[in-house]
Amino acid sequence: MSTLPNVVIVMGRCSKTHRSYGMRFEEKEPGYWLLDWAFAMKEDASRKEGYDQSTIAGGFGLAPEYPGCPHCGAGSLVKCACGKVGCWDQESTTFTCPWCHSTGRISGTIDSLSAGGDR
Repeated sequence: MSTLPNVVIVMGRCSKTHRSYGMRFEEKEPGYWLLDWAFAMKEDASRKEGYDQSTIAGGFGLAPEYPGCPHCGAGSLVKCACGKVGCWDQESTTFTCPWCHSTGRISGTIDSLSAGGDR
């Protein structure tokens, strides 16, 4: 009998269009989460699904097959000091949060994200 993977959805916004999307993270080993898929999603639907009801913590990585932001194609993400996530093109050295509109220099690593189950 096989076990189902531990998968969660994290909500983000496109840094260019400000449209929302979901990101699928799978826990590949205890405390290590891999981002492998993203899809366009309306914010009200994400609230109904409870995609902001828990927190995942540990290390985070990008799977080689990760297609990027479904709205602009950016291949990575940034977590703002406000706690929300936006896509990132991996070239810009500054980031303007698509949620709170704060701008700052990109630095550090992500150690936790707000998430919800995908079952």
